Amino acid sequence: MKLAWIFAFAVLPALAQSPTQFQSAAPLTLTGQGGLHRAALPFEAYRDGRADLADVRVFNGSGEALPSAFAGDPDKQRLPTAPVDLALFPVSSITAAAGGGRSEVNVKTEDGTLVSIRGKSAPAIARPAAVLLDASKLQEPIAGLVFEWDAQPGTQVVRVRVEASDDLKTWSALGGGPIVRLENDGRTLAQPKVEFAARKAKYLRITWDAPGFVVKRVQALREEIEKPAPREVRVAQGTRGEKPDELVFDLGARLPVEAVRLVPATVNDVVAGTILTRNDPKQPWQLAATGPFYRMQLEGVEKQSPALELGKRPARYWLVRLSGRPADVSPPALEVQWRSVELIFASRGAPPFTLAFGNAQAQPVSLPINAMVPDYKPRMELGLPEAKVGPVTTGPPASRWEKLVEDISPKRVALWLVLLGGVAALGFMAWRLMKT
Repeated sequence: MKLAWIFAFAVLPALAQSPTQFQSAAPLTLTGQGGLHRAALPFEAYRDGRADLADVRVFNGSGEALPSAFAGDPDKQRLPTAPVDLALFPVSSITAAAGGGRSEVNVKTEDGTLVSIRGKSAPAIARPAAVLLDASKLQEPIAGLVFEWDAQPGTQVVRVRVEASDDLKTWSALGGGPIVRLENDGRTLAQPKVEFAARKAKYLRITWDAPGFVVKRVQALREEIEKPAPREVRVAQGTRGEKPDELVFDLGARLPVEAVRLVPATVNDVVAGTILTRNDPKQPWQLAATGPFYRMQLEGVEKQSPALELGKRPARYWLVRLSGRPADVSPPALEVQWRSVELIFASRGAPPFTLAFGNAQAQPVSLPINAMVPDYKPRMELGLPEAKVGPVTTGPPASRWEKLVEDISPKRVALWLVLLGGVAALGFMAWRLMKT
């Protein structure tokens, strides 16, 4: 019985719901109205908290734990690009003038003399039949065109056709459609765009179905640029590893790294290597990325290799095995990019509000996000008012017992308690039977 009571007493801290039961805390300052707010977890939450963040809590001024949920990952940012004017070159076809041909007049005088007067034919008329556009200087794919023209009678609605080529010999269709410009009573109805699947091409050819259509200006719509959502950046310096070509980096916390790169110590240098990770010094290293990384100065501007995307790789320890150079010769730094998880909480009760973490025995209490946000739609929680996280105050480190139970599932502890309770009950019944 004593053993069962000891285990029951040991897991009581797992039910703790007081700010004093957590190793680290930070004040939260609300910046907007409403009952729901969001707060990005600070670096210390990954350093002092559990790996699964199950011990993260928000308390109000009365010490009550508030309902909370973790936000989803934000979408990539889509950055629009400005339209670019394309150089245009009209291509004309020769059309004979109406009533064309040579003019000839025959006059017969009174004395019977025949006088013949011949004149030259009217000159042929050159009419625009197509327009060639030079897009050879554009680096991005073209996703559409914007037209500007004089909308004369008969050219208010024009159907255009767009073709692409890289050598002015072979053409392939890109798309087409009507462009519209109508005016009536001082109002204008305009639709000057033709959109199509984004493609990179050097030259474009435009044809149309209206005889009086004359193009004045064409702009290219470039494809939107996709960039990851804003990330935090941390740069770490390494120490010499077990082998001469190895560098070991300690990020100080198990950060959810999404991208990584090596930064050469000097300009105009290239560093190649293999990057590996692990979370425990006793674990084997796991391959994360490999490749060369440069740091060059061109035309007075310093440029660096882009970071390698990893998806999401939570890891604290990183190992770099350099290729073709020892680790003590201009050792590179390790740059990691990561995005903090955002916590959504209900701002119930009176301030001050406190973000707390660092309790290895705390049970998970976070709710599904759709149970927190009314009429929930994906990622709408990212638009909630933000709560600013203040300086983090950290208490003494976790005890040996807390470290021991940190990775133990609460369900497993509960099952052990039930089992021990059952064993104790059976022992008590056997003792009573033996006594009687």
